[in-house]
Amino acid sequence: MGDRSEILAPPPAAEHDVPDELLELVFLRLFCPLSLVRAACACKRWRRIIADGAFLGCLRSLRAPPLVAGHYRVDEPVHGACRPVCNPVFFPSPLLADAVGLRPERLSLEFLPGCDGGSWHIADSRGGLLVLNKCAKRRFRDLVVCDPTTRCYRVIPPPASLRGRLYRGAFLLDGDAADEAAGQRTSLSNFRIIVALGLNVVARACVFSSGTGRDGGCWTMAPVAADHRVKPMTELCLARHVGNSVYWTTLRTEIITLDKDTAQFSCSLFPDDMYFCYGLEFVGCGGGRVRIARLDHRDLKVFVFIQGSHEWVLENSVPLPQLIGEVQGHGELKVNMPKKVVSVGEGSVVLCTEKGVGLVSVDLATMESERLHDGNKYYGPAYMYQLPWPPTIRACLP
Repeated sequence: MGDRSEILAPPPAAEHDVPDELLELVFLRLFCPLSLVRAACACKRWRRIIADGAFLGCLRSLRAPPLVAGHYRVDEPVHGACRPVCNPVFFPSPLLADAVGLRPERLSLEFLPGCDGGSWHIADSRGGLLVLNKCAKRRFRDLVVCDPTTRCYRVIPPPASLRGRLYRGAFLLDGDAADEAAGQRTSLSNFRIIVALGLNVVARACVFSSGTGRDGGCWTMAPVAADHRVKPMTELCLARHVGNSVYWTTLRTEIITLDKDTAQFSCSLFPDDMYFCYGLEFVGCGGGRVRIARLDHRDLKVFVFIQGSHEWVLENSVPLPQLIGEVQGHGELKVNMPKKVVSVGEGSVVLCTEKGVGLVSVDLATMESERLHDGNKYYGPAYMYQLPWPPTIRACLP
């Protein structure tokens, strides 16, 4: 027999035979933050790749959905009345709590400085940070920006010329574009705050940027909206936060919107017969869609925004007697009991008493109602908290 050379199959490839470039492409497809953190814990090489600034910059540009850790909220009224969220408590997401054993006390706000005998109100959350103001009269005073995961905070005093002015909300924006391009996430050294004010009856805004100025930050002034639909003497009345947008109503029929991704204001119009935009609730309904629910005398009305028209139009209107009558086991529930409407979840609202005790839940898509059976539970505002994204991961030293 002649010589025969054996054809041997190549040995199976190991993970270390895969080039860094291919591993990066795989990691960029791990849209779940928890999966990415677990991958970084697998070995030193994977950790080094994921911790690289260029990789985190690419990850940020993909706008992967951040991990929702839970919500800050208050389930009890303060001094028997509905007030802003004072001294909020953290309620973790059940899925995250089961996966990583997250306990509420780990993200408590007990580390914040004293508030001169008062308490703190959460104004906004973004990128793993919270911004808070004092639970007092709606006046512009010191703000606090904090990172609950590291229990660090930063006090932001207002400009002296604006201290005590009428305050209409403070909202977190991402840091400077140059820092974002380098892969630096929003942090206590890289953020902006935009504050809406009532200044001499005119809606104005001021912006704090963390990374400039001799004192580590500076304030600049800006008009709320350069829009012909906004009257010269517009005064902001109410702020609601849905997704990446903030909505204010005015004393007339304007609704002013702040896009937090672009830091740009725009204006839309409410129907003329709804003069004085009181009692509104902005509700996220999936796919980026927003509805407005309004409890108007004896009707629950729902409005939607028509793209390209700058107007909100009536989508649905249901009389309260019909809603109450359709509730199973409504018992002593009366038509005149619901006095306000609050948003508690995507696509739904809760009709409450004057002091915020929940009575009926309504699905805005179907207008189906359901009686709440949780006793005297108070339905106050809730603030979603997302873990920092991209996550802070340090490469292992050789």
